[in-house]
Amino acid sequence: MQTTQAALKGTLRRRIAQAVAAGASVVAVQAHAALPTAATEAFTTLKTDALSLIDLVWPVVGSITVGFVLIGLFKRGASKV
Repeated sequence: MQTTQAALKGTLRRRIAQAVAAGASVVAVQAHAALPTAATEAFTTLKTDALSLIDLVWPVVGSITVGFVLIGLFKRGASKV
């Protein structure tokens, strides 16, 4: 009898969670649809700026990676001498 009640509680909790998730998704869709064009343009500009910064950082990351590899090779060679 107790396992049946536990199963019913689990089912009820699962249904409530599904209803909350569905309600949240409806609210999120409505909030997304209500964005003004200025906000959309601002986010597009922000995304463009972020991508250009990432493009500028990649050569630095590559140089640092190559430097660490060379230091590792030097340490390996120096330890054998």
